[in-house]
Amino acid sequence: MEFIPFIGTRYNPSDVQIENVTAPPYDVISDDYRNRLYDREPHNVIRLEWNRDPNPYDSAARYFKEWKRTGILKREGLPAFYVYHQVFKKPDGEQATRTGVIGRMKLSPYSAKEILPHERTHDWPKRDRLELMEHTHANFSPIFGLVSDSSFLFDQSLEPATVHTPLADVDEALPTGDTIRHLLWRLEDTSAMDRILRIVQPLQVIIADGHHRYETALEFHEKHRELSGSGYIMMYLSNLQSEGTVILPTHRLLHSIPGFNQYHLLEKLRGRFELVPFTSPEEGMAELERDDAALTLAEFAEDPKWVLLRDARPHERDFVKPASARLEEDILISMLGLSPKAINERVNLLYPHTLHELDELEEERSWDAAFLLRAVRPSELQAVVQRGEFMPPKTTYFYPKLLTGLVFHEFEAQMAMPK
Repeated sequence: MEFIPFIGTRYNPSDVQIENVTAPPYDVISDDYRNRLYDREPHNVIRLEWNRDPNPYDSAARYFKEWKRTGILKREGLPAFYVYHQVFKKPDGEQATRTGVIGRMKLSPYSAKEILPHERTHDWPKRDRLELMEHTHANFSPIFGLVSDSSFLFDQSLEPATVHTPLADVDEALPTGDTIRHLLWRLEDTSAMDRILRIVQPLQVIIADGHHRYETALEFHEKHRELSGSGYIMMYLSNLQSEGTVILPTHRLLHSIPGFNQYHLLEKLRGRFELVPFTSPEEGMAELERDDAALTLAEFAEDPKWVLLRDARPHERDFVKPASARLEEDILISMLGLSPKAINERVNLLYPHTLHELDELEEERSWDAAFLLRAVRPSELQAVVQRGEFMPPKTTYFYPKLLTGLVFHEFEAQMAMPK
């Protein structure tokens, strides 16, 4: 596996304030927040990553070219790694730091078993990202990969960069009221860079976030092998074993199910599960976390409002299949009649991550039922990918999200890299 330094392109701190031009990943931004990012600063990365103009891809390419011409964006002179820390509070209130490094990863097909996916993907986001790549020949945001290093040599190899003043120090205010601190350093010490190369080289990488962009990059490279630098993608690597690996649950909210009847569904569920009612979602979620025989906490509009679904025959349970996959097969498809195509296209599903998000969605629209899941554990994630299997889309939510706009990867710029 080839994970190497690259010549980055960054915002010029003399011309912009980095906190005003960065943004969350495009796929977690609402239309309203996109408009606020547009208003925040005329050079915000949203104009590159998720442009709202009538021809968004031409417009993004035009902005990118103009900002480089006027010096808003500047290309570094030499290749480097970029050490990236995120300081945040876990759901339990404890502070944690996720440490990692942004570099240039050589593309490898999944069949080579060097880079491993864990979720299925949809076609539309890949078409969108391919168009953006065709027009700009760049990566504006890193995909997120995980390596497993129980010795923590990977983490230790990043420390030399952090003795210096960071290139960027951004406090990102989330809608929840929480704050994520993002810190970026440039690492160009040759011995430290070489150590990172050697540590990562024999390891497998699990894609945490960015499956669509990775598969898009593979397709783009097949179409443009003549283009220098197209065989690589900008990737952020972190250690699966570190304290900063936090995976939040992703729940399912069902709506617009034809002929939905809560009590008919409960009768079907009784034939497959033991039903345990609760008076609050907090109590039900606590039991879901404790009880390995529990599949999901269901919410309904009428009493019984909160119902824990436990396997009635736990000795027959498939212990290796993710809960999200069993929910799809045993309930959404078998009992509610949803087709795999409808599930993949999210026809009747919304995906809140917290009870607060769930409450907001339920207040905004009519709904039929909700199914809450426990968070995927890192060991479960690793086991699934090692078996060559996929989790359903929207199973994992790695928290916090990486910030877009800290550094860019231009394909043609890498021609200047020394051998």
